[in-house]
Amino acid sequence: MFRLFKKNLPDCDPLFRKYLAPWYHKDERPKMTRPDMYVISGYEGKPLNIDQCQHLPEEYLIKVKKLINETMINAALEDYQMIIQSDKLDFKVLEAVDKFFDRDKITELINSSDPKDYSNLYLVSVCEFGVMLGYLFNQIEGFGWLYCQPYFHSIIVHTETGYGIPVFDWAVKKFSAYGVDDGFVAKFHVVLEEVNKRSVSM
Repeated sequence: MFRLFKKNLPDCDPLFRKYLAPWYHKDERPKMTRPDMYVISGYEGKPLNIDQCQHLPEEYLIKVKKLINETMINAALEDYQMIIQSDKLDFKVLEAVDKFFDRDKITELINSSDPKDYSNLYLVSVCEFGVMLGYLFNQIEGFGWLYCQPYFHSIIVHTETGYGIPVFDWAVKKFSAYGVDDGFVAKFHVVLEEVNKRSVSM
């Protein structure tokens, strides 16, 4: 309800179209963020082998894996030191970063970011936040990365239930009017609880 009265930030889908969509192939540009959680295509009610689900050619798969799991993880951890001192990404870091990027900070990012520049601060901030979310899911047994190009189209998959979690889309929602106040530690655990319920019922 409060979102109706807090429109100083753009909503998530216009921001997605402005800052992320242009970096997709011109014939494959999404027009909006994906749902927070959905059953991925190809899931048939049986546990998935995440390695067999990877669809990128080997050379690109290696590059995207390294980009996400080394380059971006290290960049996020380094950049977040100005917010909270930590030697690893964990829920304390997630909470601190979530609180740091309030409406004013996100507005500053948007105002200072040229969408034609691949290294603009809005896109970098979204991607680092998404990588952190993915990293935290990936530490839990049963979750793994399904890698895509561009790398911020990659998702986390729960192999038993087939649920896909588009963590970079979560990040766009965080850095928008839609999700700025959601509280992402709580959101993380709500989704985790839902996945676990689904696992038990199967």
